[in-house]
Amino acid sequence: MATTPPSLDAATYADLRQAVGDQALPVLLGRFQAQLQDWSVRGEPAALGAAAHGVIASSGLIGFTRLSRLCAALETACHAGDLEAIRELAADVAAEKATAEAEVARLIAAG
Repeated sequence: MATTPPSLDAATYADLRQAVGDQALPVLLGRFQAQLQDWSVRGEPAALGAAAHGVIASSGLIGFTRLSRLCAALETACHAGDLEAIRELAADVAAEKATAEAEVARLIAAG
């Protein structure tokens, strides 16, 4: 049976924490949290693809590699105009986005 990888890659997050320090990390997490909260995984393909593009780098930087990969696939599907793939990927992205939002909230609360 295949297992789903954790939403947050602990090694990537630890590297980020070391790189930016404990002072800047909550600011970075807060910006990412706002980015996710402001993003509705709905809309016209062009706008959805552009919004997904904005999440690719930030989620990958923090360690949400699954979200980053899903957003990249969604962006590609939007550029291709593949409506079936867009619907499927948007649902996957929305679920992973919710997981990331909960994890970011936990990280912020934990300090």
